Amino acid sequence: MTPTVAAAVDRGLWHLALLRGVNVGGGKKVPMAALRRIAADVGFTDPMTLLNSGNLVYRASGLAPQRAATLLRAAIATELQVDTAVFVRTRDELTAILAANPLAAEAEAEPSRLLVALWDEATTPAQLAQVADAPVVRERFVVGDHAIYLWLPDGVSASVPYEKTARALGDHLTARNWSTMQKLLALMGSTVAA
Repeated sequence: MTPTVAAAVDRGLWHLALLRGVNVGGGKKVPMAALRRIAADVGFTDPMTLLNSGNLVYRASGLAPQRAATLLRAAIATELQVDTAVFVRTRDELTAILAANPLAAEAEAEPSRLLVALWDEATTPAQLAQVADAPVVRERFVVGDHAIYLWLPDGVSASVPYEKTARALGDHLTARNWSTMQKLLALMGSTVAA
């Protein structure tokens, strides 16, 4: 008798969730083990975290990114009593964002000094224009169709224009450096060269 092959289980599409402002500077504490458990509890499969700064990848079926962000934010607030903005993108969206990087030479030269920032659906064109029009000296800020690319040659902490624009956008923006974004994409089985 020949064994039957079980039908493949639909594990869903890969997604990336970035939590804003957790585990930095004594602020909001979200243990990564708890974040993985919460993701599994809301029905996501294969949850994995990277570093200790609110970077989560997981699979989900039939769930729009904004709905996933809402579910995660509510579950984190309920389970951990931490209210944090959550930004979700699909693997395809992240791949496109990274492929569109207009500062590829900078990313290749010093990947930790190039930030990729995502905004939420409440962010207005006027707010994005504030970033594009920020008075920079050595830095470069480029607002793309789906992300802001920020070249900070002296580092994040030394950039007054970045601090001002990030403060102005508040919970509507979160950023990770190029290296971290590449590692997150690799966790989902893809890479985009600088």
